[in-house]
Amino acid sequence: MSSEEETQIKEKLVEQPDSDKVEDSDIIVEVIEPRCFWCNKTEPEIKELHESLYQKKNQEEAEMFLSCSKVHENRIIRFLKFNERFYFLYIAFVFVIPVILLTIAIIIPKYIFSIGFSLFISMGLGLIIMPILGNQLAMNIGLKRNNILGRILGAILVIIGVILILTFGLNYFN
Repeated sequence: MSSEEETQIKEKLVEQPDSDKVEDSDIIVEVIEPRCFWCNKTEPEIKELHESLYQKKNQEEAEMFLSCSKVHENRIIRFLKFNERFYFLYIAFVFVIPVILLTIAIIIPKYIFSIGFSLFISMGLGLIIMPILGNQLAMNIGLKRNNILGRILGAILVIIGVILILTFGLNYFN
């Protein structure tokens, strides 16, 4: 878009401040409805959302989140405290242990099937303990559904790892 087109769009915006739609513009404005961070319900369904702040240990600024009730606010705060306290376990199960297992697999290629498939178990346990799938997903579907989805994916990874170890292990030793 050239600078002339940008100035024309800005002039139209200035001329029509009350208008919701601006014709002939390439600007897309997304209106995000305020939602409860725990259950992802919108404001009209629950009448009013409460703003809450959570101060992390190593950050100067507090994070703001919306909740529809005190119960959901307490659940969000409990999860954030749990997340902050046991984040090292998540890092260990999802990143550190798989790297160690891959190095062992390179050193001892005899048991590569069991070491390789225990990666599934390690990452699955990490997701079961700490179901962190991402901030954007938590914002889109709510923290409650994010936790459920993370634990389901973790359980699937553990089950796949156990099945693969059992099937390839039995074939290897027979």
